[in-house]
Order: sequence, then structure tokens, then C-alpha cells
Amino acid sequence: MKNAKAVVFDMDGVIIDSEALWQSAQITTLAEFGVTVTHEACEQLTTGRRSDEIARIWQEKFALDINPVVLEASILTRVVSLIDQYGVAMEGLYEALDYFRQQGYKIALATSSAHQVIQVVFDKLDLWKYFDVITSAADVIRGKPDPAVYLATAVKLDLPPQHCLVIEDSGNGFLAAHRAGMRTYVVSPRCDDEKFHLAAGNYRTLCELVADFSLPQPLSA
Repeated sequence: MKNAKAVVFDMDGVIIDSEALWQSAQITTLAEFGVTVTHEACEQLTTGRRSDEIARIWQEKFALDINPVVLEASILTRVVSLIDQYGVAMEGLYEALDYFRQQGYKIALATSSAHQVIQVVFDKLDLWKYFDVITSAADVIRGKPDPAVYLATAVKLDLPPQHCLVIEDSGNGFLAAHRAGMRTYVVSPRCDDEKFHLAAGNYRTLCELVADFSLPQPLSA
């Protein structure tokens, strides 16, 4: 950790408690086309994906006679409205942001969400003042689990990937950050899942992560 210069946050599920809102937006939108999906199916198939990929997954799975762009727009409209109404910060968010800022780290965002979702989240939670760099996977060729969004963030930070720490919560996000060569910490109620066995640290909340980071570091031999 001594070479780390920046901390890169995922957004949905790390910064804001929005995963259930994303699922509800998908369920409600698909119901308009006579398709029933569950929260579990949304979690399994679409967590950590870009909104265009989410729309394409459902369009292909159910052979929907609708342009995926239209489906994506409907999902996005609903999720923005739900976040604006019901979105809340994840436990320990501001403590984590304050801690890393006080320690001199640059702070960045690397999210699969589109810019309109970033806008409503940052406005809702008053986050603009904390972040040096913001990157949406909408701006790169491929979304998570491809590492492109993390590599683009490193370029914006003007840092090599190995000098960036990442906080993720999803399997797709973890794979993206790990493939980018970044030291990746998982913060999730399911942090002990086998798919996160290569994580640099596994925590249930950001409070746990900050408490661990705050401990005196052992001297190198």
C-alpha cells in the first residue's frame, strides 16, 4: 500500500445503496413488455453491467421486439427517478472519503453507470467536492468485467495502475479492477464469496475497511 496514490471507488453498491433500485427499474420496465423477471435474475445477469449491456441482455434473452436503445432509455429514466427519491449513501461512505482525503490520496470514480446516473447520485449525496476524477464505462469501448474503465481512470489520474487502490462490490467490477492490475478491495455483505478470493481485503462495510486501513502498518523486514 505504500506506493498507492489514489483510491478508485465503484458507485452502485459501494457509494450508494442502489442495486435494488436498479433491479426494480428493470423489473418494472420489462413488465411493460409482458416479461417477468426476479430480483435474483437481475442480480445474477446484470449487476455491474453498463445500461446498454443490461438492455441487450434482456432483449436477447426474451427475443423482445424492441430496440435495445429504447429499452435502455426506459430503464435509465426509472432508475434516475428511484435514486432521486430513495437513494441513500452506503454505511461509512463519508468517513471513507474523509479518511482517504486526509491521507493525501487522490479520489476517483470508475462506474458502469451512465452520466445521468452519476449526476443524480452526486447531486443527491453531495459528492462533487470529493472526487478528482470521474469515469463512466459509457465512455470506453467495453464495460466491466473488461478493465477499460479502470485503465481510463488511471490515465486521467496520471498514475500507473499499480498505484491505484480500488473498492468494488460486484463480481464483474472486481474482475475489471483486478485485470487492470489494481489492488482491489471488496466491500459487500457477500464479501466472503469465493469469487472474491483474490481480493486484497474483504469487508462488509466501508467502516470496516477504514478501521483496518487506520491500523498501524507493520514495518517491512
